[in-house]
Amino acid sequence: MIKRFIPILLLFLIILLVSPLPHAGASGLRQDDQATLKARQMLAQMTPDERVGQLFLVGFEGSSAEQDSQIYDLIVRYHVAGVILQAENDNFAASPDTITSAYKLISQLQEAEWKASQPPTKSQSTETPLPYPLPTSAPANYIPLFVGISQGGDGYPNDQILNGLTQLPSLMAIGATWDPTIAEQVGSIEGQELSALGFNFLIGPSLDVLESPDTSLGNGVDANSFGGNPYWVGKMGSAYINGLHTGSDGKLAVIANHFPGRGNADRSAGQETATVRTPLDQLKQIELAPFFKVTGDAQTAQDLADGLLVSHVRYQGFQGNIRTTTRPISFDPQALTQVLSLPALSSWREAGGLLVSDDLGSTTVRNFYDPSGKSFLARLICFIWETLFPATPQIIIQL
Repeated sequence: MIKRFIPILLLFLIILLVSPLPHAGASGLRQDDQATLKARQMLAQMTPDERVGQLFLVGFEGSSAEQDSQIYDLIVRYHVAGVILQAENDNFAASPDTITSAYKLISQLQEAEWKASQPPTKSQSTETPLPYPLPTSAPANYIPLFVGISQGGDGYPNDQILNGLTQLPSLMAIGATWDPTIAEQVGSIEGQELSALGFNFLIGPSLDVLESPDTSLGNGVDANSFGGNPYWVGKMGSAYINGLHTGSDGKLAVIANHFPGRGNADRSAGQETATVRTPLDQLKQIELAPFFKVTGDAQTAQDLADGLLVSHVRYQGFQGNIRTTTRPISFDPQALTQVLSLPALSSWREAGGLLVSDDLGSTTVRNFYDPSGKSFLARLICFIWETLFPATPQIIIQL
């Protein structure tokens, strides 16, 4: 049943956030008038609170979504669009129960959303009160949650699930084969296994171009890249995305990262804001080239990325002046808009391409807005990201 909703969900978010757009969908599927109508009907029946909630993907601690859990509260009362499951949040049980526990958790999450979408029954008034009461007026239509994960291959730290799934090679190992067929096969395995567990939202693959293998750069990309040639990163990346869509039978929305490219960053994205010293003209030839390949220049619908994850990276010399540096591009509407206006990206966006913010609760964002570490306001950061790009299709991630 989730497969049927994936294209409608993506289209729903676009209609929710921007002026009418013609179509969007997982695995690049164009939406017909019926899907558009369905999305608009859902939107018309939602309260303002529900519409705001649909802008967020959230993280949470623990491997349960019982009624007394925080995530149950966020789903039932705040109507979040979905969740991101992470090992660091203890969302996954240890072996040998990793897979069965993950399947159970995802089922609980979707069940909570299902129950929250149903009008209260007469019997509920006589039962033991819930810790978080169900809404008094619920949408008439069930809107399934996005359940997301980042599973980059090669085990820790790129993988969140370390047991029970096929052990896949790193992107660098796949790229070293110079064979897009292998990239497609690996993507197909991952898409099939993740969708079977109930995941419908994948952050990845990385399309960063790692020009220099020098680990002293400390940019954190390491083996999480198909390589250092922009053409081949795009070639392997599009094949991998094709495999993800095919293997999942259209059940998985694929969000490529780390747009617009951080392969040449001077540090990892974990603490201070990383910097890429590259002008826009060079970005178009190197960092952005693979993203063009899976957006407006995609060869087939299956090669299309459903969304791009916008990284918290700043760009020095963006306009050719090496002394000028952008803000983190995720918080720089002028620079980001200039990148998104490039033909391949603008046509992809007009067709329904989504932008997804990187982690808005990360140490990088905290240090940028509050170097003292004393007055960081998460609500303000979410508000800033939403108001900076009022005409941009997007989902806000708050982990």
